[in-house]
Amino acid sequence: MVRLLRAGFAVTLLAGLLPIVAAHAAYLLNVHAGEAFPAEFICLPYLDGCVSISRAARSGPGLKLFQALMLPSALLLFLSWRCVRQWLAELPAGSAGQARTIAALGMVGAVFLVLYVTALGHEDEWYRWQRRYGVILYFGGTALAQLLLAWVLWPARGRLADGRLRRPVAALTGLVSVQWALGVFSSLKRLLFDDPQLIDRIENVIEWWYALPMSLAFLVIAWMFALTDEGAR
Repeated sequence: MVRLLRAGFAVTLLAGLLPIVAAHAAYLLNVHAGEAFPAEFICLPYLDGCVSISRAARSGPGLKLFQALMLPSALLLFLSWRCVRQWLAELPAGSAGQARTIAALGMVGAVFLVLYVTALGHEDEWYRWQRRYGVILYFGGTALAQLLLAWVLWPARGRLADGRLRRPVAALTGLVSVQWALGVFSSLKRLLFDDPQLIDRIENVIEWWYALPMSLAFLVIAWMFALTDEGAR
């Protein structure tokens, strides 16, 4: 159990950090290299919505950096969900079937992340299809896995690791709630606004703010592994 917890901590910590580093570093590298973006100045994508994560990383030197970091990240995500499944089997929370479902959804997301990342930089119809459905199923599978994990852990938060998991479970639930609130707003944006350029910018802003809590959730899961390890000693 201790080996699982320590491996899970390391894997989920890296799985959360690498996508954050990859997206921001690729964007800054491409700006420094003079890649053309919709706004020809350094903007704040979280506020201005001048560029999506895909647009920021699918060309120039940032593309190679993004792929070099995100492909290992996909493997780490896959291993993270395997560790989560084994960890849940040792906890008084949820069932074996729920643990398998959570892990399966997360692993599907990790597999489609590979499809998305390898399709970046190509513009023919086949690669556009890979990129589109790769990113949809990556985000969808990961978000559903995190939602179900929070749903399973929340009722048991007071008794897990002698109550030490209360705060991380609450943090995970908050991050998941932000993701799903953004998803609902994204589905309504075309009903609320008519300007196509404004809609695109809103979509870009949502994408950055959606991806950030998704990655931060893995840091919270790493925190849970660390606290469980502390209680197991």
